[in-house]
Amino acid sequence: MNIWQTLDLSPTRDEGEIRRAYARQLKKHRPDSDPEGYQQLREAFDEAKRLAQAEIVVGDEHSVNEVLPAQPKSEPEPLRQQRKTCAEVPVENSEVFPEFDPLYSHEELQKLAHQLVNTEMMGIVALNRLSERLSRTGSLQQQQLFHQQLAAALADIPGLTEGLLERVSDLLGWGIEEYDYSHIIPWPIQEALRERLRETEVNRAWKEMEAEERHGMLLNRMAIRLLKSDREKAPFWLRLVPGMITLLARQANRLLNYYPEIAPRLNQAMLQFLSQPRAALSWQGIFLLGFWALVFNSVIPLSGINTTVSAIAIATVIFYLYISDAIMLGLHRRPRWLQWFIFTEFIFSLMVIQLFFGGLFFAAVVSMPPTGHGGLALVAMLAILVLSIVFWAAWPQGVPFIRRPGMVMSRVFASPWKLMEWMNFSWFSVVWALLCLAVFILTCTELLKLFA
Repeated sequence: MNIWQTLDLSPTRDEGEIRRAYARQLKKHRPDSDPEGYQQLREAFDEAKRLAQAEIVVGDEHSVNEVLPAQPKSEPEPLRQQRKTCAEVPVENSEVFPEFDPLYSHEELQKLAHQLVNTEMMGIVALNRLSERLSRTGSLQQQQLFHQQLAAALADIPGLTEGLLERVSDLLGWGIEEYDYSHIIPWPIQEALRERLRETEVNRAWKEMEAEERHGMLLNRMAIRLLKSDREKAPFWLRLVPGMITLLARQANRLLNYYPEIAPRLNQAMLQFLSQPRAALSWQGIFLLGFWALVFNSVIPLSGINTTVSAIAIATVIFYLYISDAIMLGLHRRPRWLQWFIFTEFIFSLMVIQLFFGGLFFAAVVSMPPTGHGGLALVAMLAILVLSIVFWAAWPQGVPFIRRPGMVMSRVFASPWKLMEWMNFSWFSVVWALLCLAVFILTCTELLKLFA
């Protein structure tokens, strides 16, 4: 396959057509997904540009003859070598610059680029000095060539940052903040600069993760070490550490969302483990278990209900907090069984809503005096209003109707933790948690008395 077949283009001297063909093929052969194809495409692009800058293109679709400009026979050898040194820097230039005496060497330009990236202040001083020399003695074409060669040299230096590139752009007037500045820096060099900046960002993110591994909090260090480990499978103890899987998933999602290039460096077994739903201990589950244990420890003696009713009430709360999600998690690979469970839970949840909210509404209405006046009536009306607000707030939106009754009860029983989470676990959220404890003790006591 020749260069024109690689570019999917007929032989031409139009550099605009060559660049457009290169851009079309670049979408198919990205350097991150097809490095071999990208290398062939880049070589074909470079060769096509070189041939386009030759004196003439002749022949059929599979042959291109190039006529090179002859060197003057009387030209001294040192001057020829000096020109060759200046031309060593590969530049994607849309013009054919005439030959002229160089004002800097290839080594000097590379040193300048290295100074700018590694010792910015010294590099800026050297850049100003060289730029002033070009302004005094160089032609406009020499200055334009310098801008392109410097940009190409910067794209070759690891560690290039966006801040440095913006500073160089401001000093030399590149205008990189503009939508199109290809009249100064050709877009292939712009692409190389963007790739280098992206590489710097990815490496910086990796170093920050390594620093967090050494100096971060204990759970963060454990999470990062697991992501970087060479384990063949996730350890079982992950499920026993409260919040560990959530923290691990948060670390992995943050890296993969912003820096997908890091994915090959991470443990693939851990990523596969995190991509699937897992049952594990959580701080929410532990808190709610203690919360409802305190509620029922206070409610059962106050209400005077028998053992059967108290056991049913406790089992109902545990079902919505823990068992329902665990069953659906276990049945996600058996859709037929999952459908039957969801239907059964729907019927059961309708009954629970009727008993829970309906019972509380009934208790509030019964406690209201016949006259409808007085403090007790006001309390009953306030209770009815609060119950209506709670039911409206717990009613989910954007989910199938068959799942809504169950989600209502799950949200009601998990509301103490959700309220603290909404308040960002501040000290004031503890006061609200204690208030929720008192409210649930009172409401559950009154509700269970109806069934005693």
